[in-house]
Amino acid sequence: MAKDNHPSYVSCVADILSSSAVPLSVDSLVSRVQAQRPVGRGVKSAIYQAINKLYQAIPVAPGRYGWLSYLLRDQWFRHPLNSVEIRKGFLLLDELEHAVFFPQFFQDQESDARTVQIELMGGPVIVAAANIEQGTWALRLGAPFVEWVDAVGGATHDDLLICAQDAMAGKYFARLQPREARQEEVITERNRQLVRAAEQIVSADRKSRAAVPVAELAAALAGRGLFNHPVPPDDMHYVLHEFSRLRLYDDLGYAFEENIPSVKRNFNRRHAEGRPSNGNVDVSELPTWLEPEADWTSWHDNYARDFVDDDLDEFDNMTMMDQFGNDPNGIFWGIEDDDVGDEDTASELCEGYQSYLSEFYNLESNEKPLSHMEFHLLEAELEMLVGLEQEFGYLMPEQERRKVDLAERLFIDLSYFSDDNDWDQSGGFDDPPFWEN
Repeated sequence: MAKDNHPSYVSCVADILSSSAVPLSVDSLVSRVQAQRPVGRGVKSAIYQAINKLYQAIPVAPGRYGWLSYLLRDQWFRHPLNSVEIRKGFLLLDELEHAVFFPQFFQDQESDARTVQIELMGGPVIVAAANIEQGTWALRLGAPFVEWVDAVGGATHDDLLICAQDAMAGKYFARLQPREARQEEVITERNRQLVRAAEQIVSADRKSRAAVPVAELAAALAGRGLFNHPVPPDDMHYVLHEFSRLRLYDDLGYAFEENIPSVKRNFNRRHAEGRPSNGNVDVSELPTWLEPEADWTSWHDNYARDFVDDDLDEFDNMTMMDQFGNDPNGIFWGIEDDDVGDEDTASELCEGYQSYLSEFYNLESNEKPLSHMEFHLLEAELEMLVGLEQEFGYLMPEQERRKVDLAERLFIDLSYFSDDNDWDQSGGFDDPPFWEN
């Protein structure tokens, strides 16, 4: 398929969002993309598809997107220290922390030469880079960190509180919080917020996949401002494993426990590719299911907290720094659990379908619009035809007519597919093509 000499939708959206310190509405993205390249009738659809391909393009509210590196500003994260980290001077990074220090990593799962500056409270400023420790991504801090922890009297199970002062510039601040200084009541409340937000994000996930990849869930939580509070919740994996209805199925991500049988079937069908979503290095072993009674990690052995999750709907949200136009209650925009599965609610949450309806009603047609499912069935057919054209170099005349008719009917800009977007039919890093869902 011939390619026009103009920037792709993906590169346009990435350039626009990464240049804006504040989140932008889709309408604003449309106007800015139009200033960079010619657009077709389905420009909104093309922009939504571009957003879905950009890890750092994070929804902060319905129809409004920010860039993760900017969204992380002034957010706080809690890292429980273990004895090996204190002794050898590194931090083992889970997906959330990896995204905090290296937001671009999960776009292509490749390390780069980025270094970060970490100012230790009352200590030195350390320049650090990503490293591999114990088969896991880590942040190498070296002897200055070891000496600082010793000087401030740090010990195993103390918490390192990390503030992303300016993730775009790679500047961070960290202070040590002794275990006995933990504000347990506040932390418990923050854990509850983490649980509810994570469950809502997984409930509202609109992609055809068995689970939400951990890195995407972490970015979505940051996008909702969950960590915009000086008292961060406990480690994300620990909180979700202990207190939520979500369960982690490695290499796929988080899903509700009741959906695990289908998650396992999905995983068994497509595990052969073997690429992890969490950035771990050693994938020689097939993932094992984490049963509720299983040991989590060595440094969480003594982190069991009293937690009552029966009243999640009754607690009062803490005051959050709502700087990005989020829901007035703080972080919980989206649908309620009771709404999951409702066709109308699902339709409202699907940006692509919402864009289709907007274009359809602008025509003032007397015909009935496609249903949410019908829209995605035809969208899948269009993507299949475009995929065939790219694979074989041409389409038969009737296939070409069908492709154009579908694009016009769905208000999808075909030039999106001719861009150098490295687009696929999966909708996610590790998803199978739509015809295998």
